[in-house]
Parts: sequence; C-alpha cells; structure tokens
Amino acid sequence: MQTQNQQREALEGFLHRFFGPGNGVWPGLDPDYRYKDRTLPFVEAIRRDDDAPVVLPRVYTDRDRFVVYVIAREPGERAKTAELIRAFAGPTYIAYDEQVGIQPAWLDPDDPIEQAIRDFAGDRTTFRLETGRTLEHRRNLAGALELMQRTEARRPPRMWRVAKPIGRLLAEFDASLSAGAEAASSVVLDHLAAAGGVTAANLASLRIKRLDRLGRSEAILQLPELPDAIRQDPPLPVKEAILNAVYAALEEPLAEGDLSAARARLEERGRFVPALLDADARKLGTQAVTVLLMAATVLEDLPALRRLVEAVQNGARIGELPSLIWEDAQRFLAESDDAAAPRVVAEPVPQIAGSDALEAFATIDSWPTFLAAVAAGSSEGQSAVEERSWTAWSPPAAHDAALAGFLDGLENQAAEEAWRAVGAFIDAVGYVAPAGLTAHAFIRNAVAFDRFGPGDLAVLQALAEIALRAGPSAETYAELLDEIGAYRSRWVSPERASIALDFVDRLFLVACPDAEARSKLAYDLLEPLWRHQNRLNEADLAFAKRLSRELGVDFPWQDRAGSDGERELSLSDLPPMRVLLYSLDEAVLVRCAEEIKQLAPAVDAAMASDHVGSAQLRQKARSADLVVIATRCAKHAATGFITQHTRTKYIHYADGSGSASMLRAAVNGLRSVAANR
Repeated sequence: MQTQNQQREALEGFLHRFFGPGNGVWPGLDPDYRYKDRTLPFVEAIRRDDDAPVVLPRVYTDRDRFVVYVIAREPGERAKTAELIRAFAGPTYIAYDEQVGIQPAWLDPDDPIEQAIRDFAGDRTTFRLETGRTLEHRRNLAGALELMQRTEARRPPRMWRVAKPIGRLLAEFDASLSAGAEAASSVVLDHLAAAGGVTAANLASLRIKRLDRLGRSEAILQLPELPDAIRQDPPLPVKEAILNAVYAALEEPLAEGDLSAARARLEERGRFVPALLDADARKLGTQAVTVLLMAATVLEDLPALRRLVEAVQNGARIGELPSLIWEDAQRFLAESDDAAAPRVVAEPVPQIAGSDALEAFATIDSWPTFLAAVAAGSSEGQSAVEERSWTAWSPPAAHDAALAGFLDGLENQAAEEAWRAVGAFIDAVGYVAPAGLTAHAFIRNAVAFDRFGPGDLAVLQALAEIALRAGPSAETYAELLDEIGAYRSRWVSPERASIALDFVDRLFLVACPDAEARSKLAYDLLEPLWRHQNRLNEADLAFAKRLSRELGVDFPWQDRAGSDGERELSLSDLPPMRVLLYSLDEAVLVRCAEEIKQLAPAVDAAMASDHVGSAQLRQKARSADLVVIATRCAKHAATGFITQHTRTKYIHYADGSGSASMLRAAVNGLRSVAANR
C-alpha cells in the first residue's frame, strides 16, 4: 500500500506529465502562467480527491485542437460517468451519436499525454470530449464540466441503478450483437455490469461473445476473468469463442503445414483447452473442432479423441479440417494399444416424467418450439438462446407464416419475453433465405414496446432489411414503411443520421412495389436531417444528398458541412491511404467504396466479404492503413483472420449494417489515421 505522501508524489508526477510537452493549456504547471486560472479548478479538484470524475483539459501544441479528458472515479463507473457527461454537457457542448451514447476513448500509447493518463487511470474508463474551435465553445464546455464536478462532489454517496430489468438488458445485448451495433452492445454491457444481479463469470461470458464477434482473439485470451468463466462451465458459444481464439494462434503454421510449430503454439496459448475437451463437437465450427482434435492428440486423451473423430465422421466433416490434423489424429489412434478396442456407445438418456410445463419444452428442436419456449419464459427456452441450439435446425423461412402468426397472437408479457429471440432470428436468417413475415412481426413488437434505445434501431434496420428482401406485396410493403416512419420524431436526428440514412439506403437497394410509400418514408426520414443539415458531418451530408438524388426526394442541400464538419481537414484533402471494408452485404460495400472515392479521392478502398481467410484477404489486411468491419452476421473465421493479419492499429467497427453506418465508421477512421501521421 502506498503512504499518503507516496500517493501525493505520484499524483504530482502525473500532473507534471499531463501538463508537460504536448499540452499547452498550462505549461509545466507554471505558477506565473497568465491563463492558469482557467485550469486551476480542475487541478484543485483532483488534488482534493473529490467524489467526482477527474476532468483535465488539453490544448495540442502541434495543431489547433482542444479536448477535455474525463476519467471515471472507479473502474465500474463507465456508464455512470457517461450519463453525467451527457447530463451536464450533452449535445449542446459536445458532439456524439445519440444512438450509441458517449463512448470511451482509445488512448494512444505513442502520445506522451495520453500515455500519462493510461498509467494514472489504470482500469478506469477515460472519455475524450471535443467541442467547436472558438474560445467561447471551449469555455462553455469547461464551465459545464466544472459544474458537473462541483455538483457530484457535493452530492451524498449513492448507488447507481439501472431501471431496465436484467432480462431486457440481456435481450438488448444479444440483439445488438446480431444486428452489428458494436458500440451499442458495449453500452448495454456497461449497464449490465452497473445493474448488479449478473455474476462476474456471466459478465465475462458476455464479453467473450462480444470480442469473438469482433474477431479480437488476442483480447479474449488476455481477459483476466477467463479462468473463472471456464470454471463455471459456460454456454457452448462461449466455449467455441475461446477455442476460436486459440485457433488464431495456430492458423499460420497450419497453413504452412508445420505440425510441430502448430503444436508448440497450442501448448503456449491453449492452457485452457483441456477444460473444454468435453464440448459437443457436433455443434462446433471447424476452427474449434480443429483445436480440440489437436489437444486430444497431444494429451493422448483416447476417449476424447474417439468421441471427436466419431462426431467428425458422422457429420461428414472430414474435408473441412486441415488434412495434417486429421491424419495425425488417425495415426495416433492406429498406433494406440486401444485402437482396436470396441467403442462404447452411450445409452440414450431416458425421459423423466414430470410436470406438463417441463414436458411441453423437453424437446426444443425447431423454430416454432423455440419461440414458444422463449415466449413462455421457460428455462429451456433461455438455455436454447444461450446455447445457440437453433444453428442445427431448418431456417426460420421454413416456418415463416407460422412464426409470424404466433408472434402476432402473443399477449403483452409473452411478447416481451419473445423479444429475447430476435438476435437469434437475425443471426439465423443472415443474408440468405429471408423470413419476411416473421421479421415484420418482430418490427410490430418493437414499435408496440417502444424499442428505440441503444442498439434497438440497428435491430430494426436489420429486421427491415430482412422483411424488404423477402419481396413483400405492395400492401405489406406500404404497411411496413408506415410502421417504420410512424415514430420517426422519437429517433431521427443529426446525431442519429447514419441509422436514418441506413433505412433510406435500403429502400433504394430493394425492389419497390409502391413508389408513393417509398417516397413518403424517404421524405419523412430525410426532412429532419435537411432541416438540421448544418449539424451533419461531411459523410452524412454527402450520403443524404446522394439518396435524395437516387430516390427523387428533392431538398436544397448545402454544398458543404456546417461548422462541425469544418473542425478538421476536409476529406478531399486527406493524403493517400488504404482502407479495407468488410461486410457480408456486398451492395453496402460497393456503395460505401463509391462514396469514399467521391469524398476522399486519394483513398484506395478495398472490399471483402469472405467467410473464411484467404491469401487475398491476408494481403488486403496487411496493406490497409485502416480496417472497417460490419459485424452483423460476420464470420469469425474472416474477422479473426483480418484482425490477426492486419498491421495497423486502426480497426473501426460500423455501428449498424447499412452503407451510411459503414461510411461514418470509415470517415472517422480515416480522420484518426490522418491526424496521427
């Protein structure tokens, strides 16, 4: 433990680093500095150790840029701190996307000021806030945050509570992941952590699922809580995510046919794999099965190896596996003394008589039984959601009319429970056979229950994409568009421009059986953006103008973005860069790449929609200065491959699955790369 003197010395050391070279707001804490009074209240607050977030301003010495860093008081107060910033500074003094909320900053270790914050804050969350370029803008933001500090310091200690029940937050988290709402899923995860009632092991499982969706294998293996999560016997998808993360370390030597190097990597990175050998290989992907086969062979675990080999053979999956792994397993079995012993066939587990409720959901083997179990709030239905049991069934499209009729006939409580299955539905449909009627029924559910929060709009956009891709009749098409636009006043705003533009973009990409209905919704969603076009950034303004031309909805758009868009270098002046765009929706990739070429002619945009890694994808990843990934229905084999082989630290995720969401992520990423060159 540090003494009080040591703590004070450490604090003063941090303050001198923070106000050192690279920060011109109060150079070296010089007591004779002319403008020190503007910054002194924030320094005094941190020295007093007030019960409030730390607030520290910065003026960059190499460019015209002013930011304020806000550091949470405690490691678990990310959501609370973001809410305080929103309440005191909000959209009046800072710009942020209301759809996803105020997000923490990634701190650059090569920046001496931000590295000082990293050392000081540890595992506490840090936000980087920006405002306009004028002195008045800066004073207003500083004043609002000073008021926030004073108010919070005087407030008696209290517990932070989240009003939403845990079940609804879990449903939002799953749905956000499935819809590709990366930032929103992070926000919901913070709320779950703040709400209590979720064990540390379960929170770890949720983090693992999210990191797996993002393809961040290394982050999974480095999670401090990973051992505890494994000891709790997590759901199968979490086990698969961990095995996928281990596979990422083996992928290169396996591709080169170097079995001994692959084994060495497994022994180095796979210390948790032995605890996962009992996972049901029939429901695992190729990467996870490969790791298990290797581990069983290395450990000489004959029962596990035979079980895995049998699962592969019965599933006719031999051709999916790396040949050297399969051949090595077969060789070991042949050389084993027990190789010729008769195999033990497990006896079927007898059915246990029980209550009617238990018998009703004892077998969940299709989408109709799955939705019925989830809507009833049964533990079997919840387990099916967590275990992703639906991956082995016929797709929802095979039961489309029946599922839609079931959802529309539910009473309020059952309809609320049924929403827990929406993420699984989006994942199961993907970008293939759409179940349009069921998607439309889920949209009615969302509207009825006022689901317009973080992540909900990305879910609605994904559902609308599925419903429209199914080719509805003119009547159904008009009804669907009317439902989407009915509550637009609650969510269409400049801060949420990209999600509104995603909806309009989808109208252009699908067949139109009712031109009047399409024009009406396009007008209704674009008109609020046109009225506040001076608050749109350069990318959103350009895409709004493009959609207006394409759909014949004429608005007198201004030529350039307003003051917010003029803060930084114009996109047309960006230096040559390479960006890799990844999405399973090829139409979105094409439109995003076209718009990047118009906005930033010097930027070379490469596209990828691969389901697995390849030599071509490796080359694209390695040569990219920026990688932008849309995670809706993304394949881990591809996203993990990209993040493993990229040489840039700039990996941005679209917060949605449409063209505008991807374009916004790309533009933000390009600006980050250019600003730090």
